[in-house]
Amino acid sequence: MPVIEIVSKEERELWYARKAELNEHSSYKTKNQYFPKNMDEWEEKGKEIERRYRQELLALNKQRKEEERQKEIKRDAMRKARKTVQPNERMPTRFSLRQAAKTLLELKTPR
Repeated sequence: MPVIEIVSKEERELWYARKAELNEHSSYKTKNQYFPKNMDEWEEKGKEIERRYRQELLALNKQRKEEERQKEIKRDAMRKARKTVQPNERMPTRFSLRQAAKTLLELKTPR
């Protein structure tokens, strides 16, 4: 059985709704309607509530993880794009003014 993670706002709201519905289901007023002959039906309704919310939470988890995976792919693509920029072979990669001036002078004067 997969683990449910409660991270996003939607997941938290759904978790609190589940908790409230289960508290209502296990209250004296609701439980007394089923007591003593229909306790099996009461238990089944409780399991159905848990099952339904679990399915919804797993769907939200899957959606959130897919979005995170897409963001990570985009982030990696941006990193690779930055790394693949080839510097000019003749120009140094440092940006100090002294070295830039020296390089420009070397380019202007033939040896």
